Amino acid sequence: MQNNLMKIEDNRFEEEEIDIYKLLNIFLKNIKLFFIISIIGILITGIYVVKRIIFNKNNVIYIDYTLNYEEINSYIGNNIYYPKKNPQRILSDNKYLELLFENPELKALYEKEVKEDRDNITTKRQFLENNEIVVTTSLRKLAKTKEEQDLISPDSYKTTVKVNKREDKNREISNSIMTTYLNILNQYYNENMFDYLAERKQYLEKSLPVLKKQLEANAVSGNISITSGGTGTTDNNYFKYIYPIQVSNIDTYYEKYKTFENEYQSIRTLSDLELNKTENFIKYDSSIIVEREKTGNFLKLGIGVFLSLCLGILATFIKEFIEVYKKNKGNL
Repeated sequence: MQNNLMKIEDNRFEEEEIDIYKLLNIFLKNIKLFFIISIIGILITGIYVVKRIIFNKNNVIYIDYTLNYEEINSYIGNNIYYPKKNPQRILSDNKYLELLFENPELKALYEKEVKEDRDNITTKRQFLENNEIVVTTSLRKLAKTKEEQDLISPDSYKTTVKVNKREDKNREISNSIMTTYLNILNQYYNENMFDYLAERKQYLEKSLPVLKKQLEANAVSGNISITSGGTGTTDNNYFKYIYPIQVSNIDTYYEKYKTFENEYQSIRTLSDLELNKTENFIKYDSSIIVEREKTGNFLKLGIGVFLSLCLGILATFIKEFIEVYKKNKGNL
């Protein structure tokens, strides 16, 4: 029984050995085709990578900054509304996108590449997105681990400007676009957040004296206390029965006056501390930094060479299969 098992195993080994020799013979028989296909594939890969190195290399610069929402919220609180804006949405606003394209260097790049429908705002936005010329990303999203994310403020951002190196030899164009964008960033928060707070402050300054006069006009004399909301003791109910309009008005005006006064004092504090100025709101974590572009060309070259060799091997067996098929078909 043991001898029989050993014979079976030997037979299997011989069959596998024969199969390996057959495959090797097929490969050696068609090795010329292997070299032709592999060399063609490697040449195509090499041309592609060289083209990327020469024509597709970009100048990349970036700047990191944090929006000082944390300090503003510490004074203004969560109960007072103000328009909290995300810088990633700036260029979604047509007004600020048009301002960016007023940059002469960006405009020249755009007109060189785009020949039709240049004045269309959608075409301009598509040009920016396709070429990734200006991209703003949350620094938290760029963090690799949760521990790193926890250390980064949710209001920290990275703005990157990328321009083709052939067009931007001395980084003059990329620096110019970055400068224009940062000016727009300041303008955006001035117009959409701090102008709102300034207008709101003026409105409250006008409204508070009026509300105060309304409170005084509806005040009633007497020693009977009025509880908040106009409810309370039997004496208060009697008082409300005697002066129903006055008490109702006091309840309304006082709550509104108190809300407006709190809001006014919060906005005034921001103004006194100059937190309503963009230079104190946008805090740059660094100057403009030149970044080495990660092209992945060596990885692409390696993958291309590997696939070319695989394709060469596959071609030898496909050729052998076709020859055997034709031979068998001819014998039928």
